[in-house]
Amino acid sequence: MTSSASAAVRTGPAPMPRLGTGPLGITLRIIVAVGVLAVANVVAGILPASLVLIPGALDLLSGSSPWAFAAAFILQSLVLIIVVLLVWAWMRWVERRSIRDAGWRWGRQSILWLLLGVAVAAASLIVVTAMLPAVGSVPASPAMFGEPGAAPLTVALLILHYIGLAFLQQSIPEELLFRGWLLWRLRHRPVVAVVVTTLAFTVIHLVSSGGQQSAWEHVLYLALPFGFAVLATGMLLWTGSLWAAVGVHGGFHIGNYIAASVLAPVDSATSWLAVGGVQATIGLVLVATALRRGKTILDARD
Repeated sequence: MTSSASAAVRTGPAPMPRLGTGPLGITLRIIVAVGVLAVANVVAGILPASLVLIPGALDLLSGSSPWAFAAAFILQSLVLIIVVLLVWAWMRWVERRSIRDAGWRWGRQSILWLLLGVAVAAASLIVVTAMLPAVGSVPASPAMFGEPGAAPLTVALLILHYIGLAFLQQSIPEELLFRGWLLWRLRHRPVVAVVVTTLAFTVIHLVSSGGQQSAWEHVLYLALPFGFAVLATGMLLWTGSLWAAVGVHGGFHIGNYIAASVLAPVDSATSWLAVGGVQATIGLVLVATALRRGKTILDARD
């Protein structure tokens, strides 16, 4: 085959997905995304329960021992691995494309976009929380940094645990599913892509446990995932990198841990609405300006 023929093959039209992108196709993909996330977390949750079958395992992995943190890291990593493998399989056999097309690629600027997303999300959350009226005093024992007088190793392991929880178990797998695969699949209709993926991501957080005390508070809590989902989408559009969205999602959790550790507590519902509202506003500005300037979703190649 000649070089020109090879180039023609490489630049020809991409193979059609085995599942369409009409209402049924979109709905099925959302169901699959939620299912993938559920399976990964259920598997990671079942494994600790099986430790009761191993004599002495629970004692070894309890408390703040290094073994306990190591086990938690393995389970966090397992969630990510399962999600990546299932998305890879879906992309290959259903979308008939590479997982790289869904944003699963690392470039020279990826770390920059990741850190930028973390900074924007964490800073906005901490600033807004600090401006709200306090309903209590600053905690004497910051949860993220351990009890007063804790050994430096324990403090370091505890911080790493929270970072792993924020990124390995939550932001990377969830962003790959929603701001990666699903947003990319609907890229030909950017507004629809943004609306559908944001609402789907928001609604699944009805079952989240964030201190809600009633059904109404479960609804109010949705302001948080909605806010940082819009912000993550805006950052992705402007940077062209999934890692900016990962940074926003992880930065939200890191900012939340820091605020809970060093700031006075505030009314929960008020903070959900305030933080979510501010992050959604920033995100909407980013999304609107990016689409107006012709920014594409994950540098779509057609």
